[in-house]
Amino acid sequence: MPEAPHVEHSSPAVDAEQLRKRLTSRVARRFLAYGAAFAIMASGPPSLVESEALDGKWHWVVYVIAPFTGIGIMGLIVLLFYRLPSAVVMTRACRKVLRQYSFDEFWPQVEKKSGKQSTKGRPKLTLRMKNAEGERSPLMHVIEVPNRGARRHPWPEGIENGVWVAGDLPFGGIAFVPSSGALLLMHPEKWDRLASDRESAGPDRIAKAEQAGLARRVF
Repeated sequence: MPEAPHVEHSSPAVDAEQLRKRLTSRVARRFLAYGAAFAIMASGPPSLVESEALDGKWHWVVYVIAPFTGIGIMGLIVLLFYRLPSAVVMTRACRKVLRQYSFDEFWPQVEKKSGKQSTKGRPKLTLRMKNAEGERSPLMHVIEVPNRGARRHPWPEGIENGVWVAGDLPFGGIAFVPSSGALLLMHPEKWDRLASDRESAGPDRIAKAEQAGLARRVF
């Protein structure tokens, strides 16, 4: 296994099974936190009005907090019917990959590329990696799981210091950023152009990619 450079939190071995379990709990905690916040915003103002806690000189507060009810309701709708289904699909895809592949190679050089196209408010991110032997990867389309939202910086901190990769690059895989703990689901940007590489990969590699859900484009 190529030796990783000495960066913070770098490790000569990354446990794919441990990351798979951690990913599930991370996504669950994030959505529980958002759901609780929106639920409080949606139900808090009506509850205060019904309790008559804001009568008298505090009645003006009702007009200040009333808009939060609508924000909370809209937030819950977006969370439950838009964000959550997408997160479930991406999390399930990552878990399938991590069940079949281990992080057996460190790619110390990462060239970040931000595409001009936008996907749901975020720039389309692609990267190209180079390993210790100088071999370059295909151009890979990546998406962080869980998604950090449109207002956050699109690239995980420390990705320029290198990533661990689990997968089979002509099919796709997952990149792990050791300095920040971010997970990136990825597949070749020029998917059709690598069709011959996938077809000539051999029955074992093809079967493994199919079991990992990488035999077709994930996103």
